[in-house]
Amino acid sequence: MSDALTSVQQLLESITAWWANIALVIGNLATIDFSDIYTLLVRWVFPVITVTVFLRCVLPLLRSPGRDTVWGYLEVPGSIRIPLTHWENSLGRSKLSDIVVNLPFISRSHAVLTYGKDTWKITDLDSKGGVSVNGQRIEKNAAVEVGDTISLGGAEFRLLAAEAGNDESPLNPRWSWLSRLGSGIAPGKTLFWILLFQILGAFQLYLSKAEEANPNILLAVLALIAAEYLYYIIAMRFSRRCLELEMLAFFLCGLNLLVVAADVPYQIYKQLAAIIIGIVIFFAFQVVLRDLEQARKLKYVLAAGAIVLLVLNLVFGEVRFGARNWINLGFVTFQPMELIKVAFVLAGTATLDRLLTTRNITAFIAFAGTCVGALIINRDLGTAVVFFGAFLVIAFMRSGDLRTIAYITSAAVLGALAAVTFMPYVASRFEAWGNVWQYANSLGYQQTRTMIAAASGGLLGVGGGNGFLVNIPAADTDLVFGLLCEEWGLVIAVIAVLIIVFFSIVAVSLMRDCRSSFYAIAASGTATIFLLQTALNVFGSVDLLPLTGITLPFVSNGGSSMIASWSLLAFIKAADNRSRPDG
Repeated sequence: MSDALTSVQQLLESITAWWANIALVIGNLATIDFSDIYTLLVRWVFPVITVTVFLRCVLPLLRSPGRDTVWGYLEVPGSIRIPLTHWENSLGRSKLSDIVVNLPFISRSHAVLTYGKDTWKITDLDSKGGVSVNGQRIEKNAAVEVGDTISLGGAEFRLLAAEAGNDESPLNPRWSWLSRLGSGIAPGKTLFWILLFQILGAFQLYLSKAEEANPNILLAVLALIAAEYLYYIIAMRFSRRCLELEMLAFFLCGLNLLVVAADVPYQIYKQLAAIIIGIVIFFAFQVVLRDLEQARKLKYVLAAGAIVLLVLNLVFGEVRFGARNWINLGFVTFQPMELIKVAFVLAGTATLDRLLTTRNITAFIAFAGTCVGALIINRDLGTAVVFFGAFLVIAFMRSGDLRTIAYITSAAVLGALAAVTFMPYVASRFEAWGNVWQYANSLGYQQTRTMIAAASGGLLGVGGGNGFLVNIPAADTDLVFGLLCEEWGLVIAVIAVLIIVFFSIVAVSLMRDCRSSFYAIAASGTATIFLLQTALNVFGSVDLLPLTGITLPFVSNGGSSMIASWSLLAFIKAADNRSRPDG
């Protein structure tokens, strides 16, 4: 009997201990913050979504156009037919010409044959042998009809129409395998993943703020999602072109808004407005850039506006972080040089795309020199490097003259050395370069904290709003790469950078198949700006380059930078003629 009582007593004690353990677990669960559980889970989800979006956009963009549109032919009498695959076709002895005529009496850049609005025009580029149409020598340019004979210093060609409207050249077998990549990827599903990332990120930020939670974070992200979806509906309804460039930009804009919400939440609606304005301008530029004549006329408006902004910046500009690069209108402040980038690319492109004359190249050099000189006076050496790099690429794209480019580069290097020597603020940036840990509490304060924060984030990050780099000045602008690494993880930060690099890769891949040199030059100029800004921002924040105060396109906080990024992306978009697989 006593054994039975002992067994019952032990059973009761076990049950009591078991309930006590359950109560302890329940009590511990009650103390766990739901936001911590949510953050723990989504930290693993975010990289998966990011990689998915990246691959779904990159693979379709890798598809080769496959075929070149043929707008007409030049026939050598009794011999071959040369397809005209561009709207502007340069003819000359130079290897850089679209149609190389390797005869001693042909000038290096002899003429340009232009197609537009179902008509052809031949322009003499001050050649020695001259240009004749049906035996009549032209002064500067003249219309050419199908069947007309064109003579370049005595070398005769006959203009023929495309055999079936806008004919196409045969598919290049070497690239045929690329045409199959991404063929089954629908842009609507890609947009779904992007919107999911933005929604999950907004909730994560909202929950991480606890009692300081700001509903504006959720409202701003929802407004961004509405704007993105509206653009998607309009683009799907009225266009058959690929949407992957916009999808990648949407993803970066979502990151941008989350960065702003974590660091400076009171600026979130300002940044949202800049994103929406940028999308609207991007759409408007697509409409304008379809007509080359309109685009070329626009250069005068933008160039004049750029000069006005330069003067206003020199006279009324505010000094921030050592550089005079802000204009304060009271109700809004902006960086004029960000907007001038758009005018710079368009002005250089529209000036040099068809006619490379001494007058045109001199005008572009003068405009470029004015921009770079104003930046040096304003002590904004980083942006000056970006402008100069874009100038070199745009000038070389049309001239191919390495000697002239080398002379210009040498002069620029001497100017940079003079700036470092005579401008103490610029020299101080180079003094700390490569040795920021020796100046951890002075000149290297920002970069050392950025590297510490980036290392602490690991692959997955600590979660949006949970980092400490937001307490460092310029965390959401110049140091945004470190902020991404800390809060969102190395995977997302690296892919964000790769997206911007990929914009440039797409621009280069599209140049050969551009209908006009205008689109090729504009895309290459944009690619240069994106690459230089990305290199200066990322490498500057981790001390591989001097910290120059350059923003990361689409990601850094700043309305002017966001609007400029969308505007520049329109030039790459204009160079892409590919249709969606379902089109």
